[in-house]
Amino acid sequence: MADLREYRRKRDARRTPEPVPADGPLPVGDDDVFVVQEHHATRLHYDVRLERDGVLVSWAVPKGLLMNPGSVRLAVHTEDHPMEYASFEGDIPKKEYGGGHVSIWDRGTYETHKWTDYEVDVSFHGGKLDGRYVFIHKEDKDWLVRKRGKQVTTSTMVEVEGRRLKLTNLEKILYPADGFTKAHVIDYYRQVAPVLLAHLAGRPVTLKRFPDGVDSQSFFEKNVSRHAPEWLRTMTLPTPGSSRGAETLDFAMLDDLAGLVWAANLAALEFHVPQWTVGPRGGVRPPDLLVFDLDPGPDTTVVECCRAALLIRSILAEDNLVGYPKTSGSKGMQLYVPVQVRDPERTSEYAKAVAQRLASADPDRYVAVMAKARRAGRVFVDWSQNNPAKTTVAPYSLRARERPTVSTPVTWREVERCREPADLTFTAPDVLARLDKHGDLLADLHQNPGRLPRS
Repeated sequence: MADLREYRRKRDARRTPEPVPADGPLPVGDDDVFVVQEHHATRLHYDVRLERDGVLVSWAVPKGLLMNPGSVRLAVHTEDHPMEYASFEGDIPKKEYGGGHVSIWDRGTYETHKWTDYEVDVSFHGGKLDGRYVFIHKEDKDWLVRKRGKQVTTSTMVEVEGRRLKLTNLEKILYPADGFTKAHVIDYYRQVAPVLLAHLAGRPVTLKRFPDGVDSQSFFEKNVSRHAPEWLRTMTLPTPGSSRGAETLDFAMLDDLAGLVWAANLAALEFHVPQWTVGPRGGVRPPDLLVFDLDPGPDTTVVECCRAALLIRSILAEDNLVGYPKTSGSKGMQLYVPVQVRDPERTSEYAKAVAQRLASADPDRYVAVMAKARRAGRVFVDWSQNNPAKTTVAPYSLRARERPTVSTPVTWREVERCREPADLTFTAPDVLARLDKHGDLLADLHQNPGRLPRS
């Protein structure tokens, strides 16, 4: 039964801008209005509200309703809301119930197929939502929501630089919170290819694949699939310490647009590469890059990583070395240093010494060891990514976060001026706009490699 008593009990109209329900009988409507509100409370979630008997019956869905047919998600039933809430947008004070920013993500009409205390089966017709969903009561306030329908396999043939490619399931949603589909992923990599390919050139690529999107299982793929096209260039390389016990693996060499589109069609959202290249006959060359991977521990963010990067820049300058910053596309950032070395171990030695110097000078802010117990409130200066067996996410690669964020080259001025994580968070559309404005900030990365000081 519709009831607004809990809604009133949880809110003080003197302290929150949320609608105050009118006294008297509940309004009479057609029970066909829905609204989904994006709610940045303690954690981002989506409030799904359906008009029913004069109120908005509500669920909080942590990951939203943009999902592929057959997918199931948690939906937490919350108190009924007044009909006036259907148009509410604004900021709820942080100390109040549900504190945070609320905006309308979608709205429209719905039709009811079934409505009981344990099952609600409806079809949405909105600007973003269009499909049939069923809410099933699990226990207490926990419900499950499933999108009805079957995943239909679709395909289309395209020609990319003279290569014929079969693209499949272009409509599949890979980033549900953003509605970013496989078609969007492929199109992003198509547009960013002129700069991305330069940073993949000569480097064996490890793919991180997400066949059913970022909310589902993923896997790293080093060994090229046996279904790969014959024209795809591969390189057989030694893999000491392989988890599969293989002495060698056949890595993809993504050196043209067709190869990039082929990989993106596999839902390879992320591309990871080593700090070294291979010659045309497969000879592994010494590292041409040294990398510092700055990883924020609990209670720290990329803001603290920027402070670490600035300190590292000063140390590098003492040795006549130049650092190039980029975001990780996740929580932290990386610092590339172009170098010339003969000994493959030398980059690890130098990076470790710098990391230990930072940790020794300011142990309350920086740590140079991987132990998670020591990382709370500190930035982990990870020098181990220079191990020849390890890889780092490539510049301009997407990341499998809630939204399609990208590992993005940034300027030192941006690093200096970073005050909050949003300052250095860039999505795929952001990066394309940045390229129009800045070009490739790593274009000169390999122009003047430095020499490391003697150990």
